[in-house]
Amino acid sequence: MDLPAKVQLHNQLLGMKGAQGTLIMVSPDGYYEVKCVFGANTHRVLLPIQETAIIFREPEPEFEPGVEIER
Repeated sequence: MDLPAKVQLHNQLLGMKGAQGTLIMVSPDGYYEVKCVFGANTHRVLLPIQETAIIFREPEPEFEPGVEIER
């Protein structure tokens, strides 16, 4: 996974439903470090992995059937 990455965030605790942000880091301590815009300011937010869903805004590239991709 290439970071930073543009993502959409879903977190019920903060009322985020498709909020846009930039994923900076996935911490081994159990949280995502994300930059989000609130109003006119950009804030660094720590979101618990257990309660947060992220969707990468950049779709996966499509390949021909049968082509193996090494990750």
